[in-house]
Amino acid sequence: MAPPEIQYSVRRASASDLFEVLAVLQQNAPSPPLEGVSATVAISKEQRATWKRILATPNLTVYLAEHGREAVGTACLLVMPNLTYHCQPTAFIEAVVVAYAHRRRGVARLMLGRILDDARAAGCHKVQLLSHKRHADDGGHQLYRSVGFEAEAEGFRLYLSA
Repeated sequence: MAPPEIQYSVRRASASDLFEVLAVLQQNAPSPPLEGVSATVAISKEQRATWKRILATPNLTVYLAEHGREAVGTACLLVMPNLTYHCQPTAFIEAVVVAYAHRRRGVARLMLGRILDDARAAGCHKVQLLSHKRHADDGGHQLYRSVGFEAEAEGFRLYLSA
């Protein structure tokens, strides 16, 4: 008898989802914490204010992937108006993170599918996604290629704070 297939869903995060989003984002590292070390999520005043600002920003969407009622993934989509490309907007995907226990089970692919559908529905000309070089070895770049992204540009970053 085959094991039951794990079912995931993706939805737009709501005002009450800050704790869940932060819990997933806390797992944005190549490997889980040591056995027996549990992560805790304490929400700061700054995080609450930023979450409120995110939710009030037009064309900015935070997505939450769930397994039942458990938050297992998150990602952000920003649709930016653009004067180029016949005034079609450009979409930017940021902060794609999947909880350790749910990696390699199709969660990121499901989130990206939803995000790309939403970008198409918004009339976007292109979607940009930056991925750190370290993800070339952990499967991240392979995932992005498998859903249609091409590594065609050189990316640059300048961190303005430590």
